[in-house]
Amino acid sequence: MNIKLKDICEHLDGELTGDGEIEITGVSGIMEAVPSQITFVADTKYLSAIATTQASAIIIRHGVSGNGKPTICVDNPYWSFVKVMELFISNSEQQTQRGIHETAIIGENVVLGEDVTIKAYTVIGDNVEIGDRTVIMPLVYVGSGSKIGSDGLVYSQVSIREDITIGDRVILHSGTVIGSDGFGFTPDPIQKRPYKIPQIGTVVIEDDVEIGANTTIDRATLSETVIKRGTKLDNLVQIAHNVVLGEDCCLAAQTGIAGSTVLGDRVNIAGQSGVIGHLKVGENTVIYSKSAVTKNIPPGSHLSGIPARPHKQELRSQATARKLPEVMKEISVLQKRVEELEAKLQDLEEES
Repeated sequence: MNIKLKDICEHLDGELTGDGEIEITGVSGIMEAVPSQITFVADTKYLSAIATTQASAIIIRHGVSGNGKPTICVDNPYWSFVKVMELFISNSEQQTQRGIHETAIIGENVVLGEDVTIKAYTVIGDNVEIGDRTVIMPLVYVGSGSKIGSDGLVYSQVSIREDITIGDRVILHSGTVIGSDGFGFTPDPIQKRPYKIPQIGTVVIEDDVEIGANTTIDRATLSETVIKRGTKLDNLVQIAHNVVLGEDCCLAAQTGIAGSTVLGDRVNIAGQSGVIGHLKVGENTVIYSKSAVTKNIPPGSHLSGIPARPHKQELRSQATARKLPEVMKEISVLQKRVEELEAKLQDLEEES
């Protein structure tokens, strides 16, 4: 794909300096770029690379010099570069192989929207609905009664269990499992063993959600596990039964949310963190990496540690802990001095 620099500038509503007729064929980082590519500088530490980059054009902030190269000046270079990347995304595989592959297994009473793509060896159960322009990659399983909205993308080896509802523009990455049984067991009073509680609820995933590879979202015991609009989940995230994630949340890899916990809108959780069950985490909360949330959290909190507590408190505690070896040495020295003073005092008492 070739796009003239002036057209990219118009797309970004930026300010062009230099030859707008240059043909741009792709995007790259400033250190790796080659002629005919466009790059960007958002961080001041990369300003020196402007002089040496091989890129044919640079997206920069207003007031930054392009060192003689063609530039597009914008308020936010990083955001603008993302918008340019979207222009160059290659969907050639999806575009050239539209339609239903002959090896796909389609159940009864399946409703497909316009321009749906279902690729090789995918299994679609009975009474499934798939919206317009959604792409189902190879080796996907969609259980009976499930609904997938329009403009979705389901990568290979995703499992969507029965009676699941997925909204529009949802992306599910490889290995994701939606609607597996929640981890529900109760003691068998006779055999004294864990007895499985039937998990007969569902999962509802709203519009514009993206779910990373090998992430699992359990179906509710009776009602719904809900992932609300715009939320993004990283790889290897576990969402237990009856959990509700608010809008525009971001959960990083290896995060786990235990059963029946509710997260408010715009909660950000860093990697390897966990939230125990039946809690409420207020909106706009930030939970830092390797944290364990064990109680309800008010809106706007910043937490870290095990158990999680206000981030500044945790940082002070960590700083104190790092000083412990020195403090122990000082205590040892003081203890020896005290023992020496006590010995001298005892000698004086004996002499008197």
